[in-house]
Amino acid sequence: MDWNKTKSIFIIVFAILNAFLYSLYLDRYKEAESVDFLSESSNEEKLEAESITYSDLPKEVEALPYVTGTMKTFVATDVPGVDLKKNNRNDRFLSATFTEPIPLNGKASSETLQEFVEETIYEGEQYALWEISEQDRKAVFTQKINGKPLFYSDNGSLTVYWNENGEVTEYEQAIYENVVEGEQQKALISPIQAIHNLYQKRLLPSNTNVDSAELGYSEYVTVSENTQMFLPTWHIKATFEDGTTEEFFVNAVKGDIIEIKEQTEVTQ
Repeated sequence: MDWNKTKSIFIIVFAILNAFLYSLYLDRYKEAESVDFLSESSNEEKLEAESITYSDLPKEVEALPYVTGTMKTFVATDVPGVDLKKNNRNDRFLSATFTEPIPLNGKASSETLQEFVEETIYEGEQYALWEISEQDRKAVFTQKINGKPLFYSDNGSLTVYWNENGEVTEYEQAIYENVVEGEQQKALISPIQAIHNLYQKRLLPSNTNVDSAELGYSEYVTVSENTQMFLPTWHIKATFEDGTTEEFFVNAVKGDIIEIKEQTEVTQ
């Protein structure tokens, strides 16, 4: 037997086999990419079939990291340099009442309240307005984590109260400090995928309109005493066929539904 010829034949056969396997790998890879694209398209078709509508959703979804932060313990120097009637500190929650109410720069509104917070409250620029209750004359602000809102967290919130004359009388505050981004950027699901996940869980019935989808953070796990990890989260607001509204929170990394309770009053 001519071993040189046999060896050459084996080399040629293995080369052909390798080329075939590589070609098969490329075909499977392209097929997988096509399935991913069709999956997103299929989600849209399913939502359309159920008359679940939406508009103005974020088109570009950036990767985001997990983030950690530590609850701040307030000290006397953190209180604005104004005359206070009361300054109660319960470790990490601050409640301050002004001796003389501080007038807003005009009628209570999102603009005047945001201006007051940024100019008067400790680290006020870290808060974004969440909601205003004209009936209760109070405004709730949420802390921004990594530049995005922290959803329903008593430990990262600010509540401002004013009187009938449009003057701020008191406020309650808690804040995370030493906020650190994780090293790894996480790929996030699209808002369409988040909406579809809600539909799959039968949380969005037919003829629902999705009013908005906002990307932010929610409290995830406790790392150590007073230190919390935050998770990228989709905040979905929807209006049902009967006119009622609901809001949902979806894990923007893994897609599961998150239960977040509405913010409660700070207790001293």
